[in-house]
Amino acid sequence: LLPGQNHNKDNPALESLFPTLLFYLVLGAFAGVMAGLLGVGGGLIIVPVLAWIFHGQHINDAIVMHLAIGTSLATIVVTSISSVRAHHQRGAVLWPVVWQLTPGIVIGAWLGAAVADALPSAVLSKIFALFVLAVAAQMAFGAKPAPHRGLPGATGMAATGGVIGVVSAIVGIGGGSL
Repeated sequence: LLPGQNHNKDNPALESLFPTLLFYLVLGAFAGVMAGLLGVGGGLIIVPVLAWIFHGQHINDAIVMHLAIGTSLATIVVTSISSVRAHHQRGAVLWPVVWQLTPGIVIGAWLGAAVADALPSAVLSKIFALFVLAVAAQMAFGAKPAPHRGLPGATGMAATGGVIGVVSAIVGIGGGSL
C-alpha cells in the first residue's frame, strides 16, 4: 500500500488482488507444465487462456487478443532468460547460430508487432487458431527437417530469423516451435 491509502483489511482492491495473483501463478505453472509435456512453447497455452480470462474480466473485445499476445510475450522474456542460462551452463546453446538469427528476429519482431497492432482482435484470434492447427499438424504427422541438412548462409539465417520474429510477434509465442 502507498502512504495515504486505506490500510484496513476491508480494502476491496486488496481482497480481490490475492485471488487474481494466485490464479495467474497457477496459470503460469499449468502452462509451463503443459508446454513441457507437449513439447510446445508456453505461448500456445498462455494466449488462449489469457484471452478467456480477459473476456471473463469484461475487457473490451477489441483489445483482448492484443493484451493476451503482449502479456504472453512479456512472460516469455523472463522464462527465456532463465532457460538460456540453464542450457548455456550445459553447453547446449550454439551461439554462432544465435548471432546469425538475432538480427532477423529483432527486425521481424518489430515488423510483426506493427502488423499485430494494425490487425483487429478477431483477425488475431483466427491467425492464432491457424498457427495452433499448423503446430498440431506438425506434431501429429511428425514433420521435422532432415537432420543431415545444413544451415543456410548468413542471408538465409537472417531471413529465417525475420520470419520467426514476425510470426512470434503476431501470435505471441517465443519462436521455439518455429
